Amino acid sequence: MGAPERKVTHRSLDGVRVRLTGVHDLGRPCTSVARIADRGRLHEISSGTRADALAWAEDIGVARFEQEFRIQGGRLRVGRTATRDGDTGTSDPVLAAVWEGRRHAVFTHLYHGRPADAVAFFDTVRLTEHEDGITAVPRGRARRPESAEMVKEVPGLGLLEITALTTQTRKRLPSWRGASIAGGELFQDTVGGQGPYFLLALKSLLVTVLPEEDRVREVPRRLAGLAVEAVR
Repeated sequence: MGAPERKVTHRSLDGVRVRLTGVHDLGRPCTSVARIADRGRLHEISSGTRADALAWAEDIGVARFEQEFRIQGGRLRVGRTATRDGDTGTSDPVLAAVWEGRRHAVFTHLYHGRPADAVAFFDTVRLTEHEDGITAVPRGRARRPESAEMVKEVPGLGLLEITALTTQTRKRLPSWRGASIAGGELFQDTVGGQGPYFLLALKSLLVTVLPEEDRVREVPRRLAGLAVEAVR
């Protein structure tokens, strides 16, 4: 008997829901990244599980959360850290902000930010938690200039970056024709200094595959056994 087929659904910050189906290990968490433009500034936000958010805060050097606010049905926690320039040795203060729902979280950082700035920023998006992720809809004058992305590691295949296939994201595709595979068109290209990567253009999604270094040749075969589709 072959390996059992697995299935998982994730929701991106812009509301796109993606279902992955295959015999692969699909149990790794999925994060989503989006950019929100507001008053001339571009803020990058990420979403994932609450554990993902806490791991992120620890990674950037937040020792503890100093303040907490109740907003949009969850809690917004803020803590301080700093970034250091390896060349000049100068550092900039950073405010880390984590909004926690029941299972999922949205997190971002603001340079030279104050707690009031974090509260004001989160007021520019309407957060809604679902079983499979969180959506962040810009409101007021805020806008999302591009589609959000999902990032998910699939062992044996690599890192998958999934976004909506739009006029804007279609520009990432090479000029040549790709190979027919997995319900779409597969392209392989190389980034100088970083090695090969793959692009899979589907009906409404674009999947970038950053392969495991020793599995590059296996990617087309293993990708053919993975169904990636947008669902409602």
